[in-house]
Amino acid sequence: MPKSLEAVNAKLTHLIAEEMAIEEAELTPESSLLEDHGLDEIDVAELLLCAEEMLGAREFSEEEWEDCRTVGDYLRIAGGKLGKKAEKKPANRTVVAKKK
Repeated sequence: MPKSLEAVNAKLTHLIAEEMAIEEAELTPESSLLEDHGLDEIDVAELLLCAEEMLGAREFSEEEWEDCRTVGDYLRIAGGKLGKKAEKKPANRTVVAKKK
């Protein structure tokens, strides 16, 4: 797994290029995934799912999915999840001793 933010961004940019058949040179932070690169919401969802797998990231919230419109958004959102797997809350269990 990449350690630096630059390495993560490079890996994510490569992922977009490879999965969506886009030249890496065309992927600038300001470019719109939808308008500039012709992707649809399903493509963006697929990219986020790939990032979850590749980076060991936790699941993305609905709000994060909706906010992912540009390449820069994708790098910020997906890169921000690096290594942050979903935390499981321990079950609330109370141990009660029985009286004899």
